[in-house]
Amino acid sequence: MNTILETIISWFLVLFGVSFPIYLLFKVIGIRGFENLTKYVEGNTFFHRLNPLTKLILALYILITASQSIWIIGLAEGLILLPFFYKLKRLKLVLALSLSQVFGMTWGFAVFTSPSVLQNIFGKNLVTIWEFPSYFAYLGYVPDLTIQALFYGLQVAMRIWGMLLFSLIILLTTTVSEFTRALSKFKFPQSLIFSIIIAVISIPRVFEIAEMAYKLQLMRGISYNKPRLVKPFYKALALFYSVLPTIIFLFKKARITGISAETRAFGAYKSRTFIEDYEFSLKDKILLISGGILTIIDLYFVVTGVIPAIPYHLLDTFR
Repeated sequence: MNTILETIISWFLVLFGVSFPIYLLFKVIGIRGFENLTKYVEGNTFFHRLNPLTKLILALYILITASQSIWIIGLAEGLILLPFFYKLKRLKLVLALSLSQVFGMTWGFAVFTSPSVLQNIFGKNLVTIWEFPSYFAYLGYVPDLTIQALFYGLQVAMRIWGMLLFSLIILLTTTVSEFTRALSKFKFPQSLIFSIIIAVISIPRVFEIAEMAYKLQLMRGISYNKPRLVKPFYKALALFYSVLPTIIFLFKKARITGISAETRAFGAYKSRTFIEDYEFSLKDKILLISGGILTIIDLYFVVTGVIPAIPYHLLDTFR
């Protein structure tokens, strides 16, 4: 009886660990939500007024500090950035995306990380909170789920979270022309700039087309008169069917964009000029200088061992 109960609980944990992030992505956020998270928002917020070059450099600072040092740095960067989404009216979507990313990465690393790796990091005294049946090894799951494994997964998730939020802020507060000017200032090749700009333009459009194709499948009755229990599977099938129309749209859009670029003599000159140029304000300079100093200090502390790099022992957080 205990074996049956343990098997049921084990499968519940596995299914919940997989389905909960997916539920957040497709039910709470949805295709329209992803479109809203990747499309420019009109406004006059703090980040709207920043020079686009400043935002790209700050993104580099966040990437370096979050990926190289203690997980608390990534957590702090994420908590600092979250309130800015309130003025952009995207806070609910960002919270759902954050929960999906953090939960999914924490669970994924916890159940697939080898115990030998965890023992090398945390020592041999691992605290087991659940034991999976032996046949779960065929799924790639480790035999024991430990507190150290969950904490290790959380550390990895925090390395991504801050950078994810700031990337969304850049997309929501920077126009395509601002992207072009910023990348030109960095002396990026025109072909690379063109590719990045096309991606920035296409991402929201892709979600819009995917949602339209998905809704058309539902209108055709793919889940009509089906039992409530199996309806989510048919909706997932409708989402799968929307992939092909979306890909066809991308190919058509790429062809039209290529023709448009040729008719406008794209790449005819090695450099290009703009009617309006961006200047670094006092606010930009303060952010760049202070961010650079903090990044250098953080890297120095990591190299000298004052701040432990990821991964590290749980007790190091409080030392």
